[in-house]
Amino acid sequence: MDTVTLKAILLEELSKYTGQGLNDYAYLTMNDVEDIFTIVDIATIREKRIVSTVLIVRLVRDSIAIERDQHDKTLAEALMARGVPASQIILAYRGDIVPA
Repeated sequence: MDTVTLKAILLEELSKYTGQGLNDYAYLTMNDVEDIFTIVDIATIREKRIVSTVLIVRLVRDSIAIERDQHDKTLAEALMARGVPASQIILAYRGDIVPA
């Protein structure tokens, strides 16, 4: 899959992880060149504020490297359901090698 299409699908899927939850709000952040993306979750649980980065993803050449994924439905599953080949998804958090 070409890089432009890959990035478009990635951004569409990442947007599904954002927004208002039960006790939280999840934000999509990215760098200026749009090759590093995070989902930051800010929650209030039992009157305590909890902030965590629940998803970290990078575009590396013609692949998507998932550095961290704390979701029940993983980003990799969502991407493959959208037709992204498994060969273009790197599960860095599971030990897959990310090209330099």
